[in-house]
Amino acid sequence: MTKQAEKKTEDKTNQKRSITKQQRGSKDRIFQKRIREKDTELKKIREQLLRTAAELENVRKRKDREIALIIQSANDKLISDILPVLDDFERFFKVLEKHRKPTELEKGVSLIYQKLLAKLTSYGLKPMEAKGMSFNVDEHDALLQVEKEGVQSGVVVEEHEKGYYLNDRVLRHAKVLVSK
Repeated sequence: MTKQAEKKTEDKTNQKRSITKQQRGSKDRIFQKRIREKDTELKKIREQLLRTAAELENVRKRKDREIALIIQSANDKLISDILPVLDDFERFFKVLEKHRKPTELEKGVSLIYQKLLAKLTSYGLKPMEAKGMSFNVDEHDALLQVEKEGVQSGVVVEEHEKGYYLNDRVLRHAKVLVSK
């Protein structure tokens, strides 16, 4: 080969290398652009995933609160329905105290009452103390106002029906007589 032919071959090779470098550079820019696009897309997907996970957690918490509220509501209703039975027991024991000593059977009934009261207490039932307290419309229902010597106005002097709390909320208002 002559020098001229070698030079032409070398020029063609250099041209090819130059074109290849340009193509490579162009391809690198295209790949870099695609990588940036994919990074942006990935960030959006991550944000969506985090939002979806947070939303799912909120749904779970809301469901748990709703279930607890349903259970509590069911307990409220059941215990409210049992309160008249407690009232009957208490009236029975008051009459029994006034008239005679209790028999063994009556003592057994008293034990049953105590067990029932203990079980209801374990579910959060607590009797309300009303007698001697200031009248409170959030806890008491006034049946009558009566004159009572030596007692300030607005004080509960007698409890006609006991009030109860369930988990520190008023379940049943106490029915009371209040001093004038």
